[in-house]
Amino acid sequence: MLLLRVLFVSLSIVVSVSSSVGSDSESLLSCSKFHFEEKILEKLVRLEYKKELNEEKLKKWEDAFSSKLNKMEEVIKRTEIFVETMRDIQLQEQVRLNNSYHEIVERFKVYSKNETKFYREQMNTLLIFLSSKTKELRVAEKNRENALESMQNTLQQEQKRFNQSFELILENFRLSSNRTFKEMIERQQKDYEVLITKQSTVAFSAYTTKRQDITSITNIKFEKVWTNIGNGYDPITGIFTAPRQGIYHISAVVMSVSGHELYLKIKHNNEYTAGSLVTGDGYKTGTFDVVFNLQKGDTVSVGSGGSHTVNSDSDTYTTFSGHLIA
Repeated sequence: MLLLRVLFVSLSIVVSVSSSVGSDSESLLSCSKFHFEEKILEKLVRLEYKKELNEEKLKKWEDAFSSKLNKMEEVIKRTEIFVETMRDIQLQEQVRLNNSYHEIVERFKVYSKNETKFYREQMNTLLIFLSSKTKELRVAEKNRENALESMQNTLQQEQKRFNQSFELILENFRLSSNRTFKEMIERQQKDYEVLITKQSTVAFSAYTTKRQDITSITNIKFEKVWTNIGNGYDPITGIFTAPRQGIYHISAVVMSVSGHELYLKIKHNNEYTAGSLVTGDGYKTGTFDVVFNLQKGDTVSVGSGGSHTVNSDSDTYTTFSGHLIA
């Protein structure tokens, strides 16, 4: 490195001297000897000065290069230390990751083993439970078969006893037919009449506990039922449909909202018949009490001649009833 610097300085001096000598050679011929020496001396002084300047520059460059080299060496050293540190950290992280991985693998193995054991126990418990239930079902099936067989035996015995009783009755009937035939006929006739009376009874009674807004095309729905013999009344629609032909007595009691007018009608097959109008302050009740000759399938309901509100609550002020009288 130092040799390179010396060569560089020498080259600069040679170039400077060459340029100086070359530029002044033409004027030497026309100058005196004294003037020439003076010029040479002046050139030497300048050359010496330039040499000193070049040496100072070289020294500054050398110092700067040396400082730069020291800094670069320090940077290289720090870089090596950093690289070594990072290598150590990487190795530590690799070791930690390996340890964590092995730990996770071990935990997973233990967890899988525990889960497998748990589910195996659950399956065994379930199988035991199913087995016990299967046994219970078999026992229940056997008991059912035994009960069915017992019932069949009982029915056979009852059939046999009935046959014996029937034969005995027939025998008794044959023996006493001349004396009791008329009485038996009368008793059976009375029993038949009672049965027919019970089967032909039609009656219903229903009420509502709700305030309802009705119009000319809707009915009051008496959703609660006290009595519905014959199943003629439908609490969903509020309509009574006659299950058989006959004379029916129909009645209704309807309460108005306090201070409001209430105009209602009894509808027979959706045609208005009897009406009820209540007005004035406070709560008012309108009543219906009519008798209809209804054919099977005829309908009776309570409607309105306009838009009104019917009042009721848990005290059941609003009711609808009817029954077959003939």
